[in-house]
Amino acid sequence: MKNNLLKNKVAVVFGAAGNLGKQVAKAFTDQGADVYLSDIKSDVLRNLSIARNIQTVDALNEAEVEEYMDTVASLAGRIDIVINLSASETSEYNHGKPATEVSLDQFLIPMKTTTGTQFVTAKAAYKHMSRQKSGVVIFITSTLSKIAPPWTTALTASHAATEALTKTLAQEWGPEGIRVICVRSEAMTESSTIDYTFTTMGANIGISREEMQASVEEKVPLKRLTNGMETAQVAVLAASDLAGFMTGTMLNHSGGHVLE
Repeated sequence: MKNNLLKNKVAVVFGAAGNLGKQVAKAFTDQGADVYLSDIKSDVLRNLSIARNIQTVDALNEAEVEEYMDTVASLAGRIDIVINLSASETSEYNHGKPATEVSLDQFLIPMKTTTGTQFVTAKAAYKHMSRQKSGVVIFITSTLSKIAPPWTTALTASHAATEALTKTLAQEWGPEGIRVICVRSEAMTESSTIDYTFTTMGANIGISREEMQASVEEKVPLKRLTNGMETAQVAVLAASDLAGFMTGTMLNHSGGHVLE
């Protein structure tokens, strides 16, 4: 669907090489935004139809992120939207395994590579958005932050922390015209993270990956899960002027799995 909701807006997408990153980049482009893409594995992006304005950026490197944002602002004249989809491999922190099998170092991995990078890129965005007195920073979490199922210790804690970060930055930066919004998504079935999660969790209780997905779908009132493009469209809404009076909130893209 193309209706120019983001026309004349400059968007920066971190972690653009992942499944959701690619979908968000496409959705923002389709809606008329001038999109700048970065990832620590930027070579993955170069053969895609969305491949333009690509840069290799380590979202945990504060100096590197700030330099990149300065470059974008210099080229484009402003920065209106920043979204960070950076993450680490789920196997690195034993996602899907019992908490007793997760070391402290593993527990802290998503707190650093997911929540930590959100903080780094948001701070870099603030520098430019505060000058403009406008802009939106978008975070992504999942229903884990509220449902907190077993075998998800590290990522559940990280997503809950990211949602708390959303609220405090919204309070702090709102007076300067900066909105901070979080999209809380249900599982995106085509993502490698969800494939790994359902496979590992299913093995814990002796069922297949497909049976594990079906058991989760039964808990969702819409009786299905979501996908990257549906989640990307919610990010479009958050970034657009249609949500211009929304900040410090979680957009509940859970199909009713979370009700609040």
